[in-house]
Amino acid sequence: MENIINNLNIDNETWHKALSSKERIERIRAETGEVYWLKKSAPARGVFRYYALNLFSKVLRIPLLKAVPQKGGQTALDLEVERITCLKKNGILVPELMAKEPGWILLKDLGVSIIDDFKQNRHDMPKVRKLFADCLDGIKQLHKQNQYMSQGFVRNMLKIKEDSAQIGFIDFEDDPLTVMNLAQAQARDLILFINSTARFFVKDSRFFQQQIHKFFDGHNPEVVVNIIKTNNSLLWVIKLPFKKSLGHDYQKLKVGIEALKDINLKL
Repeated sequence: MENIINNLNIDNETWHKALSSKERIERIRAETGEVYWLKKSAPARGVFRYYALNLFSKVLRIPLLKAVPQKGGQTALDLEVERITCLKKNGILVPELMAKEPGWILLKDLGVSIIDDFKQNRHDMPKVRKLFADCLDGIKQLHKQNQYMSQGFVRNMLKIKEDSAQIGFIDFEDDPLTVMNLAQAQARDLILFINSTARFFVKDSRFFQQQIHKFFDGHNPEVVVNIIKTNNSLLWVIKLPFKKSLGHDYQKLKVGIEALKDINLKL
């Protein structure tokens, strides 16, 4: 192990400090300036949240909301290594695995946080629009390779250092295919992405909707059908009374749901 750390030009003291810290994820800068991420094993998620979410999914008949178990510990780390390896073989931009040992894995830094970029440029709509379009294109390319994210939130997407128009993906400690099929997992990707970016388009909903509809051109019809069914089950949300009193969070949710409500016209 020491040989690998030395070959990566990581200072011995820096390495052991990161390894012994209580933080589950540590950012490590090598002496060359290269950045790596140390991910350690973590406890599984609480069982109650699975019961609650699965009950919600069953009552509303929305299979895409079914909880994806995150088993934690070494199992989660092994799954992340397995999924990174598979995605990389399919040409998907994911972090490079540098080393692994029981209890941790070391990944090479892939790029810049997209959610930070959205926040920093939220008043520069041309930049926000381009970033959103690039993200949709990245997800579409992922799906064309019959692949999917683990959690499709924008926080798990990065701009690649060498080419900011290219989109990379991180965080693969759970696998949606354990509770749903591929078409559902891909539909889930888009729904989570849309609902985690809608807040930036509350005043630009027309563009938001146009780009999402464009995403479906040439996509797998089974994925589109799953999205339509899921969104139709949520349309009641935008019909709630006293909308103005429900605040900004409601407005964000409404933008996401409305952006998907006319997809069937495109099929």
